[in-house]
Amino acid sequence: MTIPEIIGGVIVAVASILILVFTMTQHTKGQGLSGAIMGSNSPMGGSRVRQEDLWLARLTKYTAIVLFVVVLVACTLSVRLG
Repeated sequence: MTIPEIIGGVIVAVASILILVFTMTQHTKGQGLSGAIMGSNSPMGGSRVRQEDLWLARLTKYTAIVLFVVVLVACTLSVRLG
């Protein structure tokens, strides 16, 4: 294995783990049965989004973009060099 392959593998592994962690730490938008009955737009339905959840959603999105780009580059390079 070459150094770029190792670096790419580490980036993919770290990005995958980060996406998992960011996704698991976000609060769910629905409140189960009470969310289905009350609706998400009612004042009692909990429609307020916490700032922490917005931050985690952004981090998840950017990490997914990094993961997608690294995997795309790795696939392209493997086809050309393989």
